Amino acid sequence: MTINRESYIPLYKQIAQDLQRKIENNIFEPGQRLPSEHELTEEYGVSRLTVRKSIKLLLEEDLIIIQQGKGMYVKFPIIQTDIMNDVLDVQNFRGFYETLTGQGLNVKIKLVKYGEEKISKNIAEALECSMDTKIRTIYRIFYLKDMPIAFNITYLSPELVFTEEMIEEVEDQPLSTLLKTSKDNSQLGLEEIRCSIGVRPITKEIAKRLNVPNNQPLMTLSRVFYYKDASPLVAGLMYLNTDCYQFTIRSNSKDNNDKPTLEMLSIY
Repeated sequence: MTINRESYIPLYKQIAQDLQRKIENNIFEPGQRLPSEHELTEEYGVSRLTVRKSIKLLLEEDLIIIQQGKGMYVKFPIIQTDIMNDVLDVQNFRGFYETLTGQGLNVKIKLVKYGEEKISKNIAEALECSMDTKIRTIYRIFYLKDMPIAFNITYLSPELVFTEEMIEEVEDQPLSTLLKTSKDNSQLGLEEIRCSIGVRPITKEIAKRLNVPNNQPLMTLSRVFYYKDASPLVAGLMYLNTDCYQFTIRSNSKDNNDKPTLEMLSIY
């Protein structure tokens, strides 16, 4: 776009309008990183101060977010997710990946690390094993387009079969699918999911991976999965990037089965 310096519309508003048009037309897609301030000053031939005023307008319109030290990203629209049906429904369980891709979002998984390690007292109690037991642990990051939205740690019980071939596929499909389709675990049936939502401090590594300040506590989703004979075989801890994720839990009166229901509003 060539800005009109003769127009009555201020330059910063022209730039903001052009960027908004590109966002609305998906030239810049949700989760995509926008050009830097320097790149925008070069593209439009204006001062950095003018670009910053344009960015301020986009922030006020709730079209973008800024992640410290990483840049500007197009925000996602609010998407409603039923926590009882999508996250905790034992019979039709869908994990984090399936829930988001089922709503048309471009989700990517990156494997950070996999190996055996000693665990904390809480994880040992959750998996009903000794703290001296080395547990296979999977570290993954979930992205929407270019934006990291969640850091996930999964702990696998020694009783669960999980092969090297399966770990090679964790970037291509969700963990729950790998477990369900494995012939070694075919006899297992998911019987119960226990879930808690909280806020926790984060390590410097997680802060760096999610592009958030070191001292910023993050919302967490913790779950333990109980299989046949009520055995806890999988425990997971998800750190959610609060720049792009929001939970709203709403209690309805009763559902068709005369049970309380909960809903959550998630990605934005």
